Amino acid sequence: MFKSKKACSLVWAGAALSLVLGGTWVGVAVAAPPGAAKVKAPYAQAAAVVNADGSVNRSKGIEAVTHPKTGHYCVELEDKDLDIRNLVPSATLQYTSFEYGVRISMWPHPECGTRADTFLVITGKTGVWTDQSFSFVVA
Repeated sequence: MFKSKKACSLVWAGAALSLVLGGTWVGVAVAAPPGAAKVKAPYAQAAAVVNADGSVNRSKGIEAVTHPKTGHYCVELEDKDLDIRNLVPSATLQYTSFEYGVRISMWPHPECGTRADTFLVITGKTGVWTDQSFSFVVA
């Protein structure tokens, strides 16, 4: 890509400097949900570790998580320009047996206010929803 090592080094140095300066500025403007630690997830648009009660353990790019009923979680993205119909989410249950599953609604769901920036995540077994902690990532 670059014809000389010097040009490549200058590009990488500039990228590193912009990350340090930009990261400091962005860190002030972006807030994690109350009680949540911010995480580094450089290749994710949004990510979170959500406890069974709906509280957020740590996150990036998540505005809030609500827990409207047993086994149902509404994960609201911080970036309101993101539309869940155009994203690729993934969720994994934490500390549970293989008989339970996790499902993600790929369209705005009425249970979460039919918002285009909010995913509905459901945990448990079909018809027997249970509160489960999970990790959530949007690539």
